[in-house]
Amino acid sequence: MRVLRLSMKCVIAVMLLLVAAYAPARASSGAVSVTRATLSNGLQVVVVHDPLAPVVTAVLNYRVGSNEQRYPGQAHALEHMMFRGSASLSESQLADISELLGGDSDADTQAEITQYFFSAPSQYLDLVLRMEASRMRGAFLSQKDWNIEKGAITQEVTQDQSNWVWRLLDHVSTALYAGTPYQKDGLGNVQTFAHVIDHANLAAFYNTWYHPNNAVYVIAGNVDGASTIALVKKYFGAFKRAPLPKRPAVTFKPVTKHAVTIDSDLPVDIDSVAFRLPGWQSKDYAASTILTSVLNSPRSKLYDLVVSGKLLQVQVAPLEAHPLASGTLLLGVTPIGADSKAAIAAMQSVIEEYKKTGVPADLVDVAKRRAIAEDAFKANSIQQLAFAWSDAVAAKGLSSPDAEIAALRAVTVNDVNRVLRTYFTFDRALTVYAVPKKGGAAQSHEQPVAKESNKLTIQHHDPLPAWAIAAFKQTRVPAKTISPVDMTLANGMRVIVVPEHVSDTVAVVGNIATNEAMEASKNVQGVADMASALFQYGTTTYDRVAFQTQLDDIAANVSAGTAFSMSSLASDFDRGVQLLADDELHPAFPAQNFAVVKAQNVASMPGVIASPDYKLGIALNAALYPAGDPSRIVPTLASVGSITLDDVKKWYATAYRPDMTTVVVIGDVTPERVKATFEKYFGAWTATGPKPDVALPAVPNNKPADVVVPDPTRVQSQVEYTQTNALTRDNPDWAALAVANAAFGSGGSSILFHDVRDLHGLVYGIGSNFDAGKNRGSFGLYFASDPAKIDAAQSLAFADLKALMTHGMTPDDLARGKAMLVSRIPLRQESFGGIAGQLIGYAQLGLPLDHYVTEAKAEVETTNHAIVSALQKWVRPADFVRVILGPAPK
Repeated sequence: MRVLRLSMKCVIAVMLLLVAAYAPARASSGAVSVTRATLSNGLQVVVVHDPLAPVVTAVLNYRVGSNEQRYPGQAHALEHMMFRGSASLSESQLADISELLGGDSDADTQAEITQYFFSAPSQYLDLVLRMEASRMRGAFLSQKDWNIEKGAITQEVTQDQSNWVWRLLDHVSTALYAGTPYQKDGLGNVQTFAHVIDHANLAAFYNTWYHPNNAVYVIAGNVDGASTIALVKKYFGAFKRAPLPKRPAVTFKPVTKHAVTIDSDLPVDIDSVAFRLPGWQSKDYAASTILTSVLNSPRSKLYDLVVSGKLLQVQVAPLEAHPLASGTLLLGVTPIGADSKAAIAAMQSVIEEYKKTGVPADLVDVAKRRAIAEDAFKANSIQQLAFAWSDAVAAKGLSSPDAEIAALRAVTVNDVNRVLRTYFTFDRALTVYAVPKKGGAAQSHEQPVAKESNKLTIQHHDPLPAWAIAAFKQTRVPAKTISPVDMTLANGMRVIVVPEHVSDTVAVVGNIATNEAMEASKNVQGVADMASALFQYGTTTYDRVAFQTQLDDIAANVSAGTAFSMSSLASDFDRGVQLLADDELHPAFPAQNFAVVKAQNVASMPGVIASPDYKLGIALNAALYPAGDPSRIVPTLASVGSITLDDVKKWYATAYRPDMTTVVVIGDVTPERVKATFEKYFGAWTATGPKPDVALPAVPNNKPADVVVPDPTRVQSQVEYTQTNALTRDNPDWAALAVANAAFGSGGSSILFHDVRDLHGLVYGIGSNFDAGKNRGSFGLYFASDPAKIDAAQSLAFADLKALMTHGMTPDDLARGKAMLVSRIPLRQESFGGIAGQLIGYAQLGLPLDHYVTEAKAEVETTNHAIVSALQKWVRPADFVRVILGPAPK
């Protein structure tokens, strides 16, 4: 759920024109084409054909959110209840089919819209539409179901409201939007869920707003436009339109200057100032978008505060925008105990100087050029494409993709300066100091806000409807959908090319296999991170600002280090690779910047070491691995403090080797062009000495242990059970174990979830996982639970595990596990990033690049006997290391 979204991106330049008649209209740009229509009942349908992968993402957007709710959390509560089934599809059927599709479905509540979405293999589009149609009208909203569901949503709310990000955004919302619908509590609270919200007011909200003429259905992926619209009409066409109430009025009060301090759970201090900016209906919205990009430029004077060491990081972070207003945070990050007021003053000084002199005109041009170029990348992820179009069409009601681009093109320097001088007024702003609790004893910070979970508590699983049974009747190995071209340069650098023509862009993703614990002395642990941080300070060819200027000239993005990347328009691919090579192969490593980076790292270490997350990792690895194992070698305050610039240069010379490097190039480019370009700019890169082995070594089986890591901010406990084994990723047993894990501990229909959560209510979430590398592997169970329920949950989970190891699973569970794994194959390939990550992972494990096909075949052929045999070989129920983060069992 996203109630207030802290978005670090400056612009999402994706729009669509919706017509008011049913006759489908088509528009196309490159490989992406658009078909759109409005059904007779008012449902607006947008189909965006993107042939990147055999995947479809369907987002049904209702134009209602927390703005229209009467009670705190009412819209959010209804979002949860929409997963409770309907007259035509029970809650268990909806959940089970979703898992069979790959388990990538959820919903979110915003101020203006509520979204329900599925991502699935495109062959199952019919199922996706059937499921979504089943709950547009006729959703079950019984009090009995709400009594169950409010327990889950209350736990989610409790987690979020104890989080520093939620508290910060709550203060910001009150300060910027007091008395308006934008201030309404979208998340909800324990009191309201317990005593106010019930089936009657949920049904009233549903019957008022959930109608086809108040919805926009965006369907993106490898689907045909006309036939998809015909299917939507088939399943949604019979729903009736309904009159909609008037939206609540918005009247703003002046923002008054004040400051608040909140506790955080980070190893740093966060100092921020919140401003109210224009909303998307304002002519100034485009200028504010460009202004944000200008201020976030590495060439801006704000970033000079980082270069000089005054701040660890600085960011202008847009918040969720509304029609008539939006918000932004000016964020500065400092070491724990630093002068927060001085940090605010330093940022304010830069803003005030820009207000007097104006922002640099060349940075305005750069921001416009980058925003326009970014539009070309929208087709490189089917899921992101669907959400971007939903935001533009359903939320903002924009006329076309070109409308926002045209607005950005029209922005002038004077427009940007006017917005800066009008809205960035410190006398009308909220200052928030987020300070770690207990003076630096940072708490666990895995997620800034609890991830929305619409996993249901299901007491009984109904048989699937006939149409779903027919769709999943036989699980088949998917055909190959990508054709990588694999080559190795003379220096040993492996380059994998995937030609994709869905956009006029190219992405380069690279990784150098390293292991600091195995390649660097214990006395300089932390040198790898320090080296990575220094790449941003220029090359031997260009200083920091000059290098960024070269990137800005072609609107490209480059990051360097052991994980490196480049993205550019296809026309600028050669220049982009040249700049990437300059950054990766010729870093300047300036002495003055090394001193700043080292001081920042040293200052941050006490907070990191005090974190329960850090303590948990230390304790777990100490229990799992023998003394001297690389997993037990970590940076310390002493090791970080002892690092010299010579140590950094030595690490770079040792670890950065072409024969340890794998690069994936994906996009509108040919293998021949890629080979010529990489040979030209990376061909002279050489390695010295023998090729190192950086794979973690084999380890003996661990002995059982029990560890509790206190975390005073947690009400629930995070419980993990882990054990080592000798499982490797190429072991023939991997397929059987993967199927077993999918059915046993993956998703809301798993054996574990159904028993421990659904039937007994002992945990909020539970799962299992196998992991394997070249020489070692592990198996684990995990759940979140109240301290008093830990032992009971453990007993049930272990009983389920032992039963699985003894008897295997039912035919239905076996089929479900296979179907889930096969459905997830195309979902992993729905984006450039997903494809690149999969290929690099296979390459570094020494597996064939089409290993997913071989693996799927073995998974489909897996038998119950093979699962029992593999589990008995690789799992030792008596040898788990239990680690509890939070309160101990009671």
